Amino acid sequence: MTNDKFNYFFPRLAVSVWWIYLFHFRHLAAGSDRFFLLTMALVERGSVRLDSYYNNPFYASYLGDILLHEGHAYSNINPGLSFLAVPAWAVVHFFYQFIPPSSLLRQDIIHYFIAHFVCFAFTTALLSALTVWLLAVLTYKKTGCKWRSLLAGSLYGLGSIAFFFSTRANQNIPVAFIGVCVFVLIFEPDLLGKLKPQIGFFAIGFLLGWGPILDITAMPLLFVFSILLLIQNRSSRINLVYILLGALLPIAGQMLYHFVAFGNPFLSPSMLLAQPKAADAVVMNPVGLGLRRIYIGSLLEYLFTPKSGFFIYMPYAALATWYFIRFWLRNQLFNRIEKFAIAGIFITYSLFMTVVPAQYLYSLFGPRYLLPLVPFVCLIFAVYFRRQELQLGTILIGIGLTFNVAGAQLGNDTGNIFLSLAVYAIKGPWLPILDWVQKELFLNTNYSPEVISPYGLFLMLLIGLFILWSPFVIKALLE
Repeated sequence: MTNDKFNYFFPRLAVSVWWIYLFHFRHLAAGSDRFFLLTMALVERGSVRLDSYYNNPFYASYLGDILLHEGHAYSNINPGLSFLAVPAWAVVHFFYQFIPPSSLLRQDIIHYFIAHFVCFAFTTALLSALTVWLLAVLTYKKTGCKWRSLLAGSLYGLGSIAFFFSTRANQNIPVAFIGVCVFVLIFEPDLLGKLKPQIGFFAIGFLLGWGPILDITAMPLLFVFSILLLIQNRSSRINLVYILLGALLPIAGQMLYHFVAFGNPFLSPSMLLAQPKAADAVVMNPVGLGLRRIYIGSLLEYLFTPKSGFFIYMPYAALATWYFIRFWLRNQLFNRIEKFAIAGIFITYSLFMTVVPAQYLYSLFGPRYLLPLVPFVCLIFAVYFRRQELQLGTILIGIGLTFNVAGAQLGNDTGNIFLSLAVYAIKGPWLPILDWVQKELFLNTNYSPEVISPYGLFLMLLIGLFILWSPFVIKALLE
């Protein structure tokens, strides 16, 4: 593929997936409020406290994940995703302020919707689309096959649980992006341009430093890549210095946040959650993770059950696992160190799940704590997929695509993927934004929702995709 075709194909694939995510946006999704209320507080009030929202009757039903500490309200989770959303909302809010206060657009319900949409579009949706781009480019680098690169990107973007979690605020989506990006920087840095080695190592450290700020689910990635980098650079300590310098920047930002919020740079929301007596009130999941017990049931639940089974929601993962084992020695598409890195990620995430108490795995949609594994499953499947398993693989892909499209269009989970599919079969094609329009918006503004239908929105989605791809199609036909 020439550079010209490269410039046409892969970015359009990423933008297409991003465009699809925008239409599947789930406003008021479970767990989203704690991220974007903090973003709003940082941008609009220059504060890490959520007191103004906690004391506002409008936000009363959106405060399920708020931590009260010494008389003030805070987000009860790591601030990484909130930090990532700040630039986008700062730009939009600058212009938003020029709208007259009496306008419908300045009402709390519209204000919160716009803030949520903007933050989602430029965090989880954007980073997931960039992950699609990285996977597609990496797969093409490995195989030289365009349809395999399209398969890898599409599987991740639309045929995995990443679809569901990319339509709302979720910290595991940027963790997955970090995993793929660091993998590329270590093994195929030329894919990101001709970076100087110092810049590459600094970028690796910076990305890995962001991991713990986003969520504890980044720790398995951090562990595997840290071991790998230490082994590869044991004779070049200057590289390790650049990695460390890169990691210090985001870590310092998190410590500053902790100091401003709690008066202690080493005191995090998770520590307060683990010590209820230290807080005035703790809401939602005061469960601490630790090494006191091994929960084999948690791993089995996250692999095989209809509630959250990795191999149920994405059945092609079973074939990908078989490919990875079968071609460990027989195929050179991945070098030995790459194979050990991917295997290490699989193993560490499996071990991670065994230390998560079962009560922590409340239902949402699929094995969200294993989401950082998903890009590597899609990569392995696309690289190794063989004609001999064409029929089986197509069926497994079709099942995974059906499950995850249904979940993303319903926008919420029933606790069982088969029940979700049954609800979707009855309800038909849908977009989660219509739930908000018909319930929340109508009750608060008396705006008639009959003027919006899922089919009209689907038509707009398809028109956008047609406009996006028509130059590529025309150029291909002319050639």
